[in-house]
Amino acid sequence: MRGLAYMHDNNRLHQSLGPFSVMLNTISEREGRYLIPRLRDLAFSVDVSYSELEEDPRSLADGLWRRATAAGAFTRMEKRAFAIADDIYEAGLLFAYMAFVPFCEAGAMDGLALQVTYSPVFFLDHKIQRLLENTFQLDLEATREYCMEDDRLAKAVEFLDLGDGAGWELLQAMLNADFRKRPIAQAVLNHRFMTGDVL
Repeated sequence: MRGLAYMHDNNRLHQSLGPFSVMLNTISEREGRYLIPRLRDLAFSVDVSYSELEEDPRSLADGLWRRATAAGAFTRMEKRAFAIADDIYEAGLLFAYMAFVPFCEAGAMDGLALQVTYSPVFFLDHKIQRLLENTFQLDLEATREYCMEDDRLAKAVEFLDLGDGAGWELLQAMLNADFRKRPIAQAVLNHRFMTGDVL
């Protein structure tokens, strides 16, 4: 999130956040305190500086512009706000992935979607996305209730329940269907779940 906040502060969008977009310097639990995650996979990164938007309205991907218009963003500034919020949405899906996959029992996520793909990580990432978007239509309270009924998902629920549900609260904000209500990256960083205040 610090990397995404830095990018947004410098008028750049990532536009391709997911498990493959984060590089770790270690995977050893003993070296956890020295863990440094870095963003990568910047092939779809775009400049959303005000001057760039005024000079070349096609600086964002056409698909992003279409999604922005469909969401009710018509001016260049609204489209810029949508694009930044779109990165936050992708970060929310990544957050969900990071909350569920490591804390769930092996194979727990396998039955949650019927998508077929060749990459297991891609598969799990999109299972979680489909669960949140299609099955529960971004209703995180319903998602939580569903997950509570499956003992294999209990640790993920407990993790997101820290601080009286602070994880669910943050996830709901990041995945808000209304892009105007999503927090900016710095607000995500300052959220009590991210600062560790809930521990």
